[in-house]
Amino acid sequence: MRKLFKNRYGLVRSGWIVIICMALFYALTGLTSTLCVEILRKILVLTGDINDAAGYMSSFALAVDDALPVVLQILMELVIILLSLCVWKIMRYQWRDLGLRDFRKRFKKDGATGLLLGFGACSLIFFILILTNSVCIDSVRPAFSPSLFWWIVTMLLVGFAEELFCRGLLMSVLRRSNNIYLIMALPSVIFGGIHLFNPGVTVLSLVNIILVGIVFSYSYYKSGNLWMCIGYHITWNIFQSIVYGMPVSGLNISSIMTSHYPAANLLNGGDFGIEGGILTTCVNVLLFLYLLYRYRTSTYEFLPDPHINSQGTSDSRRG
Repeated sequence: MRKLFKNRYGLVRSGWIVIICMALFYALTGLTSTLCVEILRKILVLTGDINDAAGYMSSFALAVDDALPVVLQILMELVIILLSLCVWKIMRYQWRDLGLRDFRKRFKKDGATGLLLGFGACSLIFFILILTNSVCIDSVRPAFSPSLFWWIVTMLLVGFAEELFCRGLLMSVLRRSNNIYLIMALPSVIFGGIHLFNPGVTVLSLVNIILVGIVFSYSYYKSGNLWMCIGYHITWNIFQSIVYGMPVSGLNISSIMTSHYPAANLLNGGDFGIEGGILTTCVNVLLFLYLLYRYRTSTYEFLPDPHINSQGTSDSRRG
């Protein structure tokens, strides 16, 4: 029975930790969302801003309703970040082993590169869509608004939280398996699964998300830090949605440009957005080839698990 839960080094098997993390992920994000909605509703009923019997909602209640999606998204991303950090602390690992290493040095190099690549990849796809009449620009509204600001904050948090959880936490936990294929594949599949119930999801959109997850996993595996993944994720989301006005993973939000697809096709990805299109597949492959070249001389060793010392025994003093 002991072998079912612990490996030969006396450490809890990574599979159990991943299961616990996913259970906490869905429980905490679901609870946060439900509590937030119910608490806000009760407050608005008490203040008279909502009257169910009369079917009345005040202008303030309507404003709260409009702001609710971004508020919920921010809260859920903060929960994911706190969950990742708390699990890591409980497991007594060092922060650098979570991929948050050498910020000043690595962010300038890997993080800045990721930001540039995310912007470039998204912009390239957008301009190809324009040239092929697969997207039409309706208007440009450069005016700044509170809604736009909070969606930018949201996208910053999404990029950081999803990479911290899927790559930083899950990949790092899976070091205990000592199986690099599992380490790269499982978090990528989970990353795709997180988007499974988004509006407009298709088989190709899930394939693309899993594929970019593998690309990001390779970056972390070869560099030991998450900054390139985080940078790419942030600018990809921001330019796709807030700048160019396209759906991001099936969601439509406040944007500088307003655009629409004349018809859903294999290039624009339809309701899910460009992440459901074949152009994103091509970009993911090109990004992977670039990373193969970038890290061709990397000497970073992702394995073994930091709790296993050079003699192949458990070192419980780490952390």
